[in-house]
Amino acid sequence: MDIKRSFSVIRLIVFFSVVLSLQTLAQSKTSHQRNILSKPINPWTSSQVITSEKLNNILTSKKSNKPVLLMVGFDFLYDQGHIPGSIFAGTASNKAGLEKLKNTVKNYKKNQSIVIYCGCCPMNHCPNIRPAFIALNDMGYKNVKVLDIPKDFEHNWENKGYPTSK
Repeated sequence: MDIKRSFSVIRLIVFFSVVLSLQTLAQSKTSHQRNILSKPINPWTSSQVITSEKLNNILTSKKSNKPVLLMVGFDFLYDQGHIPGSIFAGTASNKAGLEKLKNTVKNYKKNQSIVIYCGCCPMNHCPNIRPAFIALNDMGYKNVKVLDIPKDFEHNWENKGYPTSK
């Protein structure tokens, strides 16, 4: 009887150990997934990001092959100041803005060089740049770049002395 009881106790201990281990693993996985989801996932590669300095050099050069510049942020920010020659293409964080973006580019060739930017905030937190980039890629545009804006348009463009239109 004691041996049977000992085996029963051992089975219960093993059972509860397995259950606790599985619970800990599940909690760890959920926590890891939460950490992954809290970090923005960029749909672009590093070669699809252009610095302010490089874009300014391209825009001020004598070359005729300049990219189409699309501001995909908020219209009031565009009105406050934007890169000369850029087009307000809609606030890409909402459906109407994405439709405006799609209508803006619908007649461009799929290999057209396009640079998109917002500048409302650090691009890691920007609600507009990712939806715009994804929409353009889904439409088949192959030469889309994102302007690197680590802080905001004022700090990463205007304060560097690059031209701004209002």
